[in-house]
Amino acid sequence: MKKLLSLPLVLLLALLCGCAASGGTGSAAAPTPAAVSAPAPTFAAVSAPAPTPAPAPTFAAVSTPAPLPSALPAAPTPGGTPDFEQAVAGQTFAVTMAAYSGAFPDGTLPDSDEFLMEATGWYAAWRWRTGGVELLGADEAEAFQHSLGRTGGLLLDPDWTAYGVVRRAQAPDGTEGLDFTLHKQALEEQLGVTLELRTGTGDAPAVDTAVVRHFENGDTAEKSYRLLFAPGADGDARFPYRLTDLRFPPAGPQMDPDFDFDWELLMRQNRLSTLAKLCAAIRIEYSYDPGRVTWIMDRGGELCILNETDGVVYGEYRGMYFEYGPDAKGVTRARVTSVSDGAGSWEENDAILTDLFSMAAVMHCDGTDGERSYIRSTSMYGFRQDFEINRGTLALLTERYYFDGDEPVSTVTVSYLDEQPDFAFLKGWDKPLRQVTGVWEDWYDGAQHVRREEYYLPGDWEFLPWEGVYGDYTIYMNAGYTRSYFYPGDGMDYTLYLTTAKG
Repeated sequence: MKKLLSLPLVLLLALLCGCAASGGTGSAAAPTPAAVSAPAPTFAAVSAPAPTPAPAPTFAAVSTPAPLPSALPAAPTPGGTPDFEQAVAGQTFAVTMAAYSGAFPDGTLPDSDEFLMEATGWYAAWRWRTGGVELLGADEAEAFQHSLGRTGGLLLDPDWTAYGVVRRAQAPDGTEGLDFTLHKQALEEQLGVTLELRTGTGDAPAVDTAVVRHFENGDTAEKSYRLLFAPGADGDARFPYRLTDLRFPPAGPQMDPDFDFDWELLMRQNRLSTLAKLCAAIRIEYSYDPGRVTWIMDRGGELCILNETDGVVYGEYRGMYFEYGPDAKGVTRARVTSVSDGAGSWEENDAILTDLFSMAAVMHCDGTDGERSYIRSTSMYGFRQDFEINRGTLALLTERYYFDGDEPVSTVTVSYLDEQPDFAFLKGWDKPLRQVTGVWEDWYDGAQHVRREEYYLPGDWEFLPWEGVYGDYTIYMNAGYTRSYFYPGDGMDYTLYLTTAKG
């Protein structure tokens, strides 16, 4: 399936930048989801969720803060010869906003398709705001894209038109052009309300820009960019200069200068592989789920993640997702519910201990003592988190999450132990393993397709494929599909047959 260029980017900015509409030019508030719920903190994610389709933008009116300076770059003076800063004003605004609103922390080249579509939308919004141009002409859009490095014809991704981010339209005078409605709306409702844009000419031909995000609690987060230009080669008077380079700000949130560490070091020190070298086991407790304790440890050079609850223990180890506890008949046994190359793999799951670090837009230093440093953080969504970290290792000790008000919605406490917990059912991995074979029968394209896989697991672990428990398959004990599944007993090798055609 073709990738949606940067369709979610303007929607993300429109949905998450936060305040409400207000009358007057440049003083409307940012669109906000009609119902916002605080995401629960996620620790040591072991598998990535499926991508979520881009949501339709919802605009909700809330209270309007005092207007901010917007410093929208001015259009060239009609009839005169524009100076350098005026000549590149449209490109400056469009490229800066595309860099800020887009997901480009990896240094995506500004002449990529994703970037060109996003920047074209913001250029159309700039022309509308500074010159009253409702529809951007296709020839001007193509010339603008060429000024950013495109060599082909006009790039207009069909997914953008399908989702209504841009549409072809006709003005009352009969002229045709492109209408980037969402970009115009986002500009009107954000710039000067929650976002402040600053521009200034650096060493020619360079322009320095900064986008400042203003949060309701008074915090600000700034992202700075440098755009480099050179004289254009195609003689288009609308774009006498072409973009040659875009310097992105460092990754991560804006850090308080009182910190004696940077964001990258904080991330590196809180990777599971790093923390596992500092202790025998990591123990995590959750105030919002008091019946669960998470254990993370290195066992035999492999990642082992266990979630201990009142009823069962579930987790992943050696390529298997499993649970340990009583079954429907009250028999306590370890059951493998899924097999994956990524389960229990350091390479696949070497995550940051808490994803709330990555959600931060600005981190303030709230002091330090002999053992702990205290961080007050505002997320990119406007929520607040407080962190306590070990003064020496920077390892996370406590995380408090605030959605609204001064009382935390959740508190997470992390401990680092010198010994691993004694989970007896894991000891089976240190003994000779049994072999369990799975034979899957699938029917598609009008034919039967059979695949066979072999697994090795402890002699007292039951292999119960998730497809037969939660999926469309039925599990049998013979190839003729006449003997329903039963557990054959400890220490025995056996074969399972799964099919969608029976049962």
